[in-house]
Amino acid sequence: MAVGIPDLSGRTAVVTGGAAGIGYAIAASLIARGVAVTIADVEVDALEAAAAELGVPGIVADVSQVEDVRRLADAVLARHGRIDIAINNAGVAKVAPFTELTLADFRWVIDVNLWGVINGMNVFLPIIESTSSRGFIVNTASIAGLRTGRGLAAYGVSKFGVVALTETVSDELAERDSHVGVGVLVPAMVRSNIADSERNRPGAQPLATTRRQPSGIMAAEVVGEVVADAVERGDLYIVTHPDSLESLRTRHRRIEDAFVAAAQRRVDANGSH
Repeated sequence: MAVGIPDLSGRTAVVTGGAAGIGYAIAASLIARGVAVTIADVEVDALEAAAAELGVPGIVADVSQVEDVRRLADAVLARHGRIDIAINNAGVAKVAPFTELTLADFRWVIDVNLWGVINGMNVFLPIIESTSSRGFIVNTASIAGLRTGRGLAAYGVSKFGVVALTETVSDELAERDSHVGVGVLVPAMVRSNIADSERNRPGAQPLATTRRQPSGIMAAEVVGEVVADAVERGDLYIVTHPDSLESLRTRHRRIEDAFVAAAQRRVDANGSH
C-alpha cells in the first residue's frame, strides 16, 4: 500500500538543489500547500535570492559531502523539531561521448547525482522515521534513469543508480510496514539551468552567460505541482512526461528480445545432444 501524506498543511520539508529550476518549483508548490520548507543549495548567491523570494530559510550545502547533509538536517531539526518530507533534488550534468568524458567528469556527476541522494537517504530517512508520524522522500532521477541515450554515460549511470536505490528502499520500507514512503522523479526535458551546472563544479571559472534553452519544454512549475501531488498520493514513480513511455518500451523490448534469444539458444543446445 502506498504511503503518502494526504494533508501537507503543517508539515516540514527540506529541498536540496532548491535555489533554482525543479528544486525551487517543488519548494514553491509545497509552500503553497502549507509546508514549512527549508531549501539548500551549493550556489550561495542564488540560494540567498531564492530564500528571500520564497520567504524560507536557505542553507548552503554540498550534497556530495555527508557532513553538509547532516548539518542541514540538524538545522531543520533545530528549527522545527522534526522532518516530514525530504526532496533529494540537487543534480548536475555533463553531456559528452564516453570517449570525451574524463574520470573526473564521472566522479563529479556521480558524487552529486548519486552520492548526493545516498547521503540524503542515509541522513533523512532515520530522522523522518523517528520524528514524523507520516513521511515521504523524493529522489530526483531522470528519464535517463530508465533509458539510455548518446552522450549520457556519466549522467545515465548516476540516474539509473537513483532509480535502483529508490525502488529497493521502497520494497524494504513496505516489507517492514514503515510509515515513510519514497518516490523517484523521472522527468524528461524541463526548463532549468542544469545545462550550466559546471558553473558550480569545484575549480570552475564563472560563466559569463547561460545557454539558451529550446522552446516547448516543460516549465519547472508544472513539475513542482506534479511532485506535490505525488507526495500526497505516495507515488513510487513520479512521472511528468507520460509521452516518453514508448521510448521506455523500446529499451525493454531490446532486453526482452535478448532474453528470448538466450532461452532459444539453450533449447537448441539441449536438443542437439
